Amino acid sequence: MIYTKRACWGRLFTRVQGGYMRIILSLCLLFVSVQAMAEESAYDRVMRTNEIRCGYGIYAPWIQKDLVTGEIKGVMADIAEAVAKQLDMKLVWGEETGWGNLPTSLHNGRVDVSCSTLWNDPKRGKLVAFSDIVFYQPIYAYARADDDRFTGKMEEINDENVTITMIDGGYSKSVADRLFPKAKHNSMPQMTNWSEVILNVATGKADVIFSDDIFIKDFNANNERKLKKIPLAEPVAHFGNSFAVGIKEQELKEMIGNAVKYMHQTGEMEAITADFRAKYPGAMILPKKPY
Repeated sequence: MIYTKRACWGRLFTRVQGGYMRIILSLCLLFVSVQAMAEESAYDRVMRTNEIRCGYGIYAPWIQKDLVTGEIKGVMADIAEAVAKQLDMKLVWGEETGWGNLPTSLHNGRVDVSCSTLWNDPKRGKLVAFSDIVFYQPIYAYARADDDRFTGKMEEINDENVTITMIDGGYSKSVADRLFPKAKHNSMPQMTNWSEVILNVATGKADVIFSDDIFIKDFNANNERKLKKIPLAEPVAHFGNSFAVGIKEQELKEMIGNAVKYMHQTGEMEAITADFRAKYPGAMILPKKPY
């Protein structure tokens, strides 16, 4: 068979054209696949992988990281592991985000769930969806042991000459804004260790800090400069602690919440937290049973 020059060029063009079409088709399929993965919800990802990727902030002894083994420990970690077990899923401690960055990490899909429980702050509630409450935590106001200005009256803290120390994006700002709007703020970066925030009061850089009993008792046991509880009639807050997911992740919220409710109903939550509550009386309050 004899081919003309035009016929040869035509066959070559057809082959090249076909090759381009295959490349374009492959790229389109790849784009669709990548786009589908990018649009995958946290719930769909958890169900597909059978893994829950945890974001967390360090707050010893509630949740802490072993510097030698890297293991995440503490009562919050115990509860998170138990929730995953109830769901027949693997728990992966994915990223230490710090408390203020957890909503962003949930939104960006870097983690699926905040496994260090968060307080149900309304401002956080604009960014994350909270599970059922796991436990309540009373928060008190503290001052330097030698500071005699605070006798238990709210107005003594709500004063323009008083400085309250806190972490950016943390709970203390919402408490201060609500109860003590006249007081000044001393705000620290989100990844600041809580001991450094307490030191602001101990060293006189600030006057008041809001904290749970556990951390202050531990600080006082290991430092010469002590803090004392301001004898207000009530704690400045009783915060409900919940797991958190992305604000649009309603299916994942329901799944985690159902596991939490089941653990309360069966007494498992009470059993898991028994040692912690015995060691730190009053620091953790479980929800009352509705019957």
